[in-house]
Amino acid sequence: MGKNSTCNVLCTREIDAKANEEAGWFVEQDYLIEWIVDKLPAATVYRRLQDTQNPVSYEPGFRIGDFDAAAKRAFLNNHVSLHILYERHREGRRIVGVEAYPRSIENSSGECPDLSDASQDRLVVGQKQPRKVTFSYSVHWIEDPSVRWTHRWDRYIRTSSQVHWYAIFNSAVIILLLSGVVAVILMRMLNRDVSHSSREIEEFRDEIEETSGWKLLHGDVFRTPQWKGILAPVLGTTVQVMYTAISTVALGTLGILSPSYRGGLLTTGIVMFMLMGAAAGYYSGHLYRTWGGRNWLQNSLTTALAVPMLLFGIEMLLNMFLWYRSSSAAMPLSTILLLFVLWAAIELPLTVLGGWIGFRRKPYSEPMRTNAIPRPIPPLPRYLKLPLSILLAGALPLSVIFIEMFFVLKSIWQDAFYYEYGFMVIIGVLLAITVCETTIIMVWLLLNSGHHRWWWRSFAYGASSSIYFFIYSLVFYFTRLRAGMPDVAGITPGLTFVLHSLF
Repeated sequence: MGKNSTCNVLCTREIDAKANEEAGWFVEQDYLIEWIVDKLPAATVYRRLQDTQNPVSYEPGFRIGDFDAAAKRAFLNNHVSLHILYERHREGRRIVGVEAYPRSIENSSGECPDLSDASQDRLVVGQKQPRKVTFSYSVHWIEDPSVRWTHRWDRYIRTSSQVHWYAIFNSAVIILLLSGVVAVILMRMLNRDVSHSSREIEEFRDEIEETSGWKLLHGDVFRTPQWKGILAPVLGTTVQVMYTAISTVALGTLGILSPSYRGGLLTTGIVMFMLMGAAAGYYSGHLYRTWGGRNWLQNSLTTALAVPMLLFGIEMLLNMFLWYRSSSAAMPLSTILLLFVLWAAIELPLTVLGGWIGFRRKPYSEPMRTNAIPRPIPPLPRYLKLPLSILLAGALPLSVIFIEMFFVLKSIWQDAFYYEYGFMVIIGVLLAITVCETTIIMVWLLLNSGHHRWWWRSFAYGASSSIYFFIYSLVFYFTRLRAGMPDVAGITPGLTFVLHSLF
């Protein structure tokens, strides 16, 4: 600790012809190596001379080698110089940055190379022949008083805020337009009908019989939806996912989820999802009783089993492919068993408890009595038919979030750091408002056309933006992840991306 080392031999390895050829392919595909020092990744340094405020930025990891496209030759980096930046704190040192400077040097002697000789030949790989390679490293401790330990992650997660503010402005304009449409519906279309509440009930009913449109559905609009035993658990799980996202992002915004806690976001999300099972059971049980359900335990078990077990089964299917390919991304059997135990010991009891409490609550009151005979549904306009209406409802929410979604996808699949939780909160709120207003408009158009089976439609309209999110993810996959290259476009990598983006 704190001692400079000019050069140390790490090891000398004999690589066969196959490994030599694979090393050349890894270099050509720009594979990166990530070393961790004091929870900081060793980073490649980029210096921007024109940017006086932020002249230095870090890219986590360093390249495994360099590829000369003109000569079709791959050079393997077999020596790495680590520059460990620190600040003095009392009588010790605190690491504030780790910089990696890799070099490719022809060396198979088992000893350190002459680092002062810049004219040495580079280590060529990718040939179908065995060879010997010596790996070495250097360590240099450099005091850097310009970076405080509390802000040592700034160079890793530094991004331009102008793009995020542009996304917020774009979203705000869309919401203003939607709010205007909703205001017109509420003020002009409904104002005259709300004034009828001061009249006598019989007079109001007589007048309704002479009207048309959505007002004719007063006796059918609160009719129990079809497949209530499925819709209630689905809506309950939706509430569970919403509360999980809100609580996780809130912890990140408050600074509790530090980037130094590797895997902290995923772990926190899983824990919150388990705990929010109580909210899912409560909301599902309350709706289930309002719709005339009797078996609260069956409803609670359906809420706890349906979506989690679907996700668990898909993850197990994907894990089988990852196991077959010996991928490091595969979950070990111990982790799978741990997740199952957490679900059985935490989420399942909380969901049943929430379902019991929600079922015991008084049902939602209905302002109108439901007719005994359902009103016939007239033919719908073309734009309200399935699936066109769902596609129309999901288009606007995508325009709100597509810029921020790019940074999130880049963080997940391209090993970039995303720590802009403040912007995510703003965009998330704007997205929620957009989805709500779009759903209100679509449901009102549906009711105005005489279609009183709106429960499942309203859920589909609100969730329709996920179709566009998935399509956007596929575009990102084909345009940013170089899916057309060998192995990267294989079955297992493609299946991993598609299933994780879909679910």
